Amino acid sequence: MEGPGSPRVRKLHFPVGLWINSPRKHFAKLGRRWPSAISVKSTTSSDATSLHEAPSAPSSSLSNSTPSLASPSPTTSSSPAILRPRPAGPQSRTKRLSNLFLRGRSNSDRDRAVGETERDIWAHSANPASHHYLAPGSSSGLIKIYGDALYSGANYRSLLANIHSTARQLIVQVITRYTEREREDTDDAVVQRHSPEDFLLCDVIGKPVQQPDGAIKWETECRRSVAPWECPLLLVDMWRPKDGFERRFEIHRKDDYEKEEREKEKEREGHQGVRWRNRMPSGPEEGERGHRGRNSDLRRSISDMNLSLRRRHGNHVSSDPQGPGNRPNNSRGVQDRKNIVRASRAEAKVGWTNQPASDEKDYSSCDLEVMSQSLILPPTDRPYFLLLQGYDQSKDFVLYIMAGHTHVFGRKPTVKEREKDRERERKGKKPLKVDTFLSAPDLLIRHLLVRRDAAVPEAATGQALMRPFRGGAVTHNGVALYRETVLKPGDVVGLGDHFLFLYRDPRVTPAPPLALTLPWQADASATCCPSGLVDRQEALKLYLASPESVLKFHPRHADDLLQEIISKNSSPDSGGGPLAPAYLLSIMIDHAAKHLDPALTPQILLKSANLIKEIVWDNIKEFGDKHPTQNSTEQEGEISTPNVQKLSSDLRPLMFWMSNATELLNFFQVKVENMEKEWEFEAPGDPVLTADMDTCSEALAQLDDVIMHTFQQCVYHLTKTLYSLLPALLDTNPFSNEEKEKEKDGARGAEGEEKKEGEVDDESVLPPKVAGLVEVYRCSLMLSREACLSPPLTSQTFGYLFFFTNTSLLNTLLERDGLFSWSRAVQIRTNLDLVLDWLQGAGLGDIASEFMKKLSVTVNFLCIPKTRLIQSSWASLQEEHELLSPAQLHHLLTHYKLGPTRAPPASWAPPTSTDLSGDIFESFLDHPPLILPNETPRLDLSQPIPSSELQKEVTRLRTYLWGLDQDELPANQRTRL
Repeated sequence: MEGPGSPRVRKLHFPVGLWINSPRKHFAKLGRRWPSAISVKSTTSSDATSLHEAPSAPSSSLSNSTPSLASPSPTTSSSPAILRPRPAGPQSRTKRLSNLFLRGRSNSDRDRAVGETERDIWAHSANPASHHYLAPGSSSGLIKIYGDALYSGANYRSLLANIHSTARQLIVQVITRYTEREREDTDDAVVQRHSPEDFLLCDVIGKPVQQPDGAIKWETECRRSVAPWECPLLLVDMWRPKDGFERRFEIHRKDDYEKEEREKEKEREGHQGVRWRNRMPSGPEEGERGHRGRNSDLRRSISDMNLSLRRRHGNHVSSDPQGPGNRPNNSRGVQDRKNIVRASRAEAKVGWTNQPASDEKDYSSCDLEVMSQSLILPPTDRPYFLLLQGYDQSKDFVLYIMAGHTHVFGRKPTVKEREKDRERERKGKKPLKVDTFLSAPDLLIRHLLVRRDAAVPEAATGQALMRPFRGGAVTHNGVALYRETVLKPGDVVGLGDHFLFLYRDPRVTPAPPLALTLPWQADASATCCPSGLVDRQEALKLYLASPESVLKFHPRHADDLLQEIISKNSSPDSGGGPLAPAYLLSIMIDHAAKHLDPALTPQILLKSANLIKEIVWDNIKEFGDKHPTQNSTEQEGEISTPNVQKLSSDLRPLMFWMSNATELLNFFQVKVENMEKEWEFEAPGDPVLTADMDTCSEALAQLDDVIMHTFQQCVYHLTKTLYSLLPALLDTNPFSNEEKEKEKDGARGAEGEEKKEGEVDDESVLPPKVAGLVEVYRCSLMLSREACLSPPLTSQTFGYLFFFTNTSLLNTLLERDGLFSWSRAVQIRTNLDLVLDWLQGAGLGDIASEFMKKLSVTVNFLCIPKTRLIQSSWASLQEEHELLSPAQLHHLLTHYKLGPTRAPPASWAPPTSTDLSGDIFESFLDHPPLILPNETPRLDLSQPIPSSELQKEVTRLRTYLWGLDQDELPANQRTRL
């Protein structure tokens, strides 16, 4: 027998007579055919005479499909039960077998008192692990029968029985015990009546398993129904479970048990194929009539037909005239059957070959047998796979029926691989069960998964999907398949180097034609015809100029394509647009993720991230050489507008790569998530998949580094420029005549100039020194817009600039107590309002108001009129200015300029319990953290190429890849444009 879950051929390989349910009919029919190799001689015993030919021992294998322990088995499997040692006397052995197989025998007259033995038995029942006990040398014992099927939550009942007590008698006793107990607990009128005919006794092999919460749960390994005439205590005595397993008896409702067995039988039938040498049933079943009876010759088994041939042709296979029913020697009967099988095989071969006329007359009767082997009808209610090419004819089937909604093709695992699966199951990661085992050595344990109907909830009814497992070589209509695709009737599926299947679904009518193009048709249209060459040239031209976001390439050209994309699009002035590297790499990775080997995608992700990181590191080093981090001694004064613009120009490559790395990071994250979804059916913990995930994680980490370092460099040098310009906002008087004249001159100078495209509101209306501060914000905004920086990252960039502006100005204001007067505060408020108004017009007002709130509150406090401020108390001032800490408020009130001789009023004094030990200055370490984006990519590859610049670059890359393909071909096979 095959292992669990493997395709098993049951009825087809057994002699026909073995499938009669009744033991008497079974052995009687078998005796008329030929003597069994395991039959025994009849004895004079009254028990033994009821059995003409009994097997030497019942099958000890307890499987889900075994109808009775007394059913004979063609094998001598001993798992999971073992046979007790043979008794010394042969007569006792025969009596035991007669008692075991005797039907309807009453044993009540054999019962007797057990005396001291009975007390030992009941004492032994105190052990909870003991489900049954038979005292040595005694014919009585104790059996525990679990009755949860009678009453939910019931445990078990212990019954005292002897070796002659049948299963039916025990069922009656258990029902009586449970009914009496229920009658004691409830009213007699509501006691439920049970009939023993509705229940059966099950022999269950399993083991108790301790749960995480400490409870003990019984885990069933296998079970079988005990026939009503079988003696359970005798079964306990004769067959013991193997080490690590225990036996117990359970009562089940017959209807529920038969329903469960039918469901299991359907599952097992779905796991087996149909062999070419298929043994048909031996004639019509009982009650069959009509054309099935008339055509029974076509459905007879090979053994039946060979016996008919022997009767018709004078037993030319064996020269022994004695019939099988009269042979006393069983070994010769077995040899005779072997000769019949050899003869049938030889006759079958002759029937399909061209033989001389003299030979045909000897074997002409065999054509009918060969025809009967060929009459295999496919199912009409479920899909199936028809074998076109196999590996081992002795093991391969003609049809593989897809019984369930999921079907897994694979091969039998080795001992080491099976142990790995068990280890995964112990960790809670159960791999998919293989439905069909194939014999080719180049297949994986799990090679191909097919899903249909309910297993594909998002698909249409009747649609099937198939997907190879990672590393499995699968072809779909001759094309290598790497990912899930739709499987249609008529498709040809290849597994490894040997197996070819034709997929059919009889529910789809009419049957679609074969999907695979015939080889000679492809050659005739593509190479032999001159028009085929013209068609290929036209198709190539259409592809090169196509506006679709597609970039096809061969895996061997992946490295060359990566280098070409990065080297020709490494700067903002390359001509492809601000997001050219991200877009080109995205369409390249998209093609690899959809059409190429899944192992290639993680490698492309990592290689592209490493190339980008190398370029960015070079740009940062070059930028650092132009703008050293330490301030030179000769530049302590102002930074002019041309210097700000030069800084902005030098920051363009960094902002360019920060924007592209952000888009690539979003795209990479989507692809990695899709890869994880594709791996949901793979074996959990597969080292190959783990390595791929590590590669993807490393690629994402590299892009994270690129974004963080470019962001850090940009905001550092922008805030460094701001630091020298911010004090002008505190010192400039916007109301002075000099500032007004400069403001008018600046306005007249800008009057005749046209505003450049993309520029924000003109800052020429601002005081010159305040305008220099605004120029930094304007250049930063233009940089982000030119680089198409994502909105979340743009907000974080300006959030950091405004945080620095707020912290730097507030600390400078608190440090210079000479500014603590109403007149200076009004000037600062005016300059601050001018900056905030400009930021509001540029679309940055909300971000600026959020991060510069504390500076505004402090300036508003200093702008309070002196008379009103003197009348205010500490409590009211603290309530109105909650953002100021007690130390900061106390510092402002203590150093406020009331006049040369006026002291602060007593109402300004804080309560004695107020903590004034805090630092009055803001910390630059409290800046907002950089949150890397995790959003939907802005690059929509389902749409046409978005710009003419990108279209030109994509066409150039397509031509470049076409040239690589042409260089590998001989000169006479190249295609000219």
